[in-house]
Amino acid sequence: MRPVTALSDLTPIQIRALIKLDTPGGDPDSVGRRIEELSPQILMGVFELLELKLATSEFGWQNTAWFRLTPKGRAVREFGEA
Repeated sequence: MRPVTALSDLTPIQIRALIKLDTPGGDPDSVGRRIEELSPQILMGVFELLELKLATSEFGWQNTAWFRLTPKGRAVREFGEA
Protein backbone atom coordinates (compact mmCIF):
# COMPACT_ATOMS: atom_id res chain seq x y z
CA MET A 1 0.00 0.00 0.00
CA ARG A 2 1.23 3.46 -0.81
CA PRO A 3 1.36 6.10 1.94
CA VAL A 4 -1.89 7.96 2.49
CA THR A 5 -1.55 11.61 3.27
CA ALA A 6 -4.84 13.03 1.98
CA LEU A 7 -8.50 12.43 2.70
CA SER A 8 -9.07 12.10 -1.05
CA ASP A 9 -6.83 8.96 -1.01
CA LEU A 10 -9.31 7.10 1.20
CA THR A 11 -12.25 4.93 0.19
CA PRO A 12 -15.76 5.82 1.43
CA ILE A 13 -15.68 3.09 4.12
CA GLN A 14 -12.25 4.26 5.30
CA ILE A 15 -13.60 7.80 5.61
CA ARG A 16 -16.61 6.55 7.58
CA ALA A 17 -14.26 4.62 9.89
CA LEU A 18 -12.05 7.71 10.29
CA ILE A 19 -15.08 9.73 11.37
CA LYS A 20 -16.34 6.99 13.69
CA LEU A 21 -13.02 6.76 15.55
CA ASP A 22 -12.75 10.50 16.14
CA THR A 23 -14.34 12.25 19.08
CA PRO A 24 -16.27 15.51 18.74
CA GLY A 25 -13.86 18.40 19.03
CA GLY A 26 -10.89 16.23 18.03
CA ASP A 27 -9.66 15.59 21.57
CA PRO A 28 -6.04 14.35 21.29
CA ASP A 29 -6.57 12.20 24.39
CA SER A 30 -9.49 10.36 22.81
CA VAL A 31 -9.75 6.76 23.92
CA GLY A 32 -11.40 5.88 20.61
CA ARG A 33 -13.98 3.12 20.20
CA ARG A 34 -14.31 -0.39 21.54
CA ILE A 35 -14.47 -3.17 18.99
CA GLU A 36 -18.01 -3.97 20.16
CA GLU A 37 -19.17 -0.48 19.12
CA LEU A 38 -18.24 -1.00 15.47
CA SER A 39 -20.28 -2.66 12.75
CA PRO A 40 -18.54 -5.33 10.65
CA GLN A 41 -18.36 -2.93 7.69
CA ILE A 42 -16.80 -0.11 9.75
CA LEU A 43 -14.46 -2.62 11.39
CA MET A 44 -13.14 -3.59 7.94
CA GLY A 45 -12.44 0.11 7.29
CA VAL A 46 -10.71 0.40 10.66
CA PHE A 47 -8.42 -2.53 9.84
CA GLU A 48 -7.49 -0.75 6.60
CA LEU A 49 -6.77 2.45 8.58
CA LEU A 50 -4.47 0.40 10.85
CA GLU A 51 -2.49 -0.74 7.79
CA LEU A 52 -2.25 2.88 6.62
CA LYS A 53 -1.00 4.02 10.07
CA LEU A 54 -4.02 6.32 10.44
CA ALA A 55 -5.35 4.36 13.42
CA THR A 56 -3.93 2.30 16.24
CA SER A 57 -5.27 -0.54 18.35
CA GLU A 58 -4.78 -1.30 22.02
CA PHE A 59 -6.11 -3.72 24.55
CA GLY A 60 -7.76 -2.08 27.51
CA TRP A 61 -9.79 -3.06 30.52
CA GLN A 62 -10.71 -6.78 30.49
CA ASN A 63 -8.69 -7.23 27.26
CA THR A 64 -11.19 -5.29 25.18
CA ALA A 65 -9.78 -4.08 21.86
CA TRP A 66 -9.88 -0.30 21.37
CA PHE A 67 -9.20 1.63 18.17
CA ARG A 68 -8.31 5.29 17.87
CA LEU A 69 -6.77 7.70 15.41
CA THR A 70 -3.04 8.32 15.28
CA PRO A 71 -1.80 11.92 15.05
CA LYS A 72 -1.52 11.39 11.28
CA GLY A 73 -5.08 10.03 11.15
CA ARG A 74 -6.35 13.00 13.15
CA ALA A 75 -4.60 15.42 10.74
CA VAL A 76 -6.17 13.70 7.73
CA ARG A 77 -9.58 13.81 9.48
CA GLU A 78 -9.32 17.45 10.59
CA PHE A 79 -7.35 19.11 7.78
CA GLY A 80 -7.79 16.75 4.83
CA GLU A 81 -4.11 15.85 4.71
CA ALA A 82 -1.10 14.99 6.84
